[in-house]
Amino acid sequence: MTNVATRIQILRQLETVATRLESPKLNGPQRMALLRRQAELGDQRDVLAERARRAAATAV
Repeated sequence: MTNVATRIQILRQLETVATRLESPKLNGPQRMALLRRQAELGDQRDVLAERARRAAATAV
């Protein structure tokens, strides 16, 4: 999968998690699981951005 496709997939998942977090029906453990997933996805997004920056710096 390309970096662009991976980034889009991560952003969609982040959007889904954010929408689920807005639900008032969540209990504590469910909310914590979603917050952990949101953090993992954010980390993945940051890794992809760093790779893109390094690739751009190397290409110059």
